Amino acid sequence: MKYVALLSGGKDSCFNLLHCSENGHELGKIDSYMYQTVGQDAIEVVAKALDVPLYRRVIAGDAVHQGSEYGARAAQGTGDLKGDETEDLYELLSTVLEHHPEVKGVSVGAILSNYQRVRVEHVCRRLGLTSLAYLWQRDQAELLSEMIEAGLTAVLIKVAGIGLTVKHLGKTLQEMQPTLTKLNTLYGSHVCGEGGEYETLSIDSPMFKSRIVLKDVETVIHSDNDFATVAYLRVKEAELEPKEVGSEVPILPVPPLLEEKYSELLEEDREAGPDISSLSLEENPDLPGAAGQDLVFPTRSRKVQDWISVASVQRAAESADMSIEEEVTECFKILASMHIPSFTISGLRLRNRR
Repeated sequence: MKYVALLSGGKDSCFNLLHCSENGHELGKIDSYMYQTVGQDAIEVVAKALDVPLYRRVIAGDAVHQGSEYGARAAQGTGDLKGDETEDLYELLSTVLEHHPEVKGVSVGAILSNYQRVRVEHVCRRLGLTSLAYLWQRDQAELLSEMIEAGLTAVLIKVAGIGLTVKHLGKTLQEMQPTLTKLNTLYGSHVCGEGGEYETLSIDSPMFKSRIVLKDVETVIHSDNDFATVAYLRVKEAELEPKEVGSEVPILPVPPLLEEKYSELLEEDREAGPDISSLSLEENPDLPGAAGQDLVFPTRSRKVQDWISVASVQRAAESADMSIEEEVTECFKILASMHIPSFTISGLRLRNRR
């Protein structure tokens, strides 16, 4: 699908673009909105490096609603949320859709911030867009290594965490990886800066048509103390440098869809029986769903540690006139009859709440 990218210019938003491309999505536009506090003075040169149009909007609202949830659960309507900064994002993406109705997705580089993810997803739901967040909940040490391996070059433009000082400003992720790993071991600092320890500016990426060269920067010290210096680089001048034609593009490391233990469970399940989805009903007339056959699959259960999963609990196909209460009751009777270890059903009562 064609998508618009929420771009801060930092490593996370730019690395998520690589995963969007790897999954077959097409970058159409980029938006500069939230939530990075520095580097916005260089966002235009990042857009030029990507060679895509840039839409920007000044945040007029405040973080009025700071809870773990945002807005109404329904897709339509904003609720009483006027004045919140998230509504600025809604207006920005609405403007993009007015000019580019072919856009169907939104790239967001959220890794650990529920605040960011929840609000972006809420706005996407209201506009009928799909949130593309390939970095969400990934292991940060793995992500940092993958960013470097994938050819993403980003420099630190802000430091605000213990162990980071002015001397680290302007250094690349590759140069900083040993230090960031050590600080994580000593103090539990976030390797990817998800706790606000540092912010970055991407100056090269496999998706960049040109490389960014920082010609003139100014170091600004916001607060200097023994615990954690807060300082940042103000980009005063930057220019684009042509890339070598035919230069080798690094292979993007793509993590497996499932963790190892769940991959093993999937493999065991496949070995236990045929994959129904890969079988032809014409060639296998005895399959559920074939002509004259009811689409009913056998009920199966599996226990993993303290969790029990039960699949294909279905009412009898001939009971077409059952009410929802009767259908649910029958499904629970099926569960009770399975005699699953450490699993009991008792005191079930359905009430029609009116």
